[in-house]
Amino acid sequence: FYHEGGVDVGDVDSKAEKMHLPTGEAMTEAAVITKLLSKVPAGKQANLASFIVSLFAFYRDLHFAYLEINPLVMLEDNTVVPLDMAAKIDETANFLCAQKWGPVDWPPPFGRD
Repeated sequence: FYHEGGVDVGDVDSKAEKMHLPTGEAMTEAAVITKLLSKVPAGKQANLASFIVSLFAFYRDLHFAYLEINPLVMLEDNTVVPLDMAAKIDETANFLCAQKWGPVDWPPPFGRD
């Protein structure tokens, strides 16, 4: 997580806060605040932490392979607004998530057109 935005941010990976979450461990708002949001104004931390925990639950429940939101903004009333998102799902989770995903137009398998 990186708390600043803009066009000329530079190497975000070297600046970003990171949180390691072992498999099977639950993500908590308290851990998110401590590990990711220390540079975010205190009045915005609770809403942002709640959004991140909910987003992670969404990510896990729908078996995403990749999910990126950039940029993410907070309005004056602390509403979190994702402005752009990229996501990938893996067809191998189709048997678990087909009803949740809805109809998906998968590309042909490699080597078959």
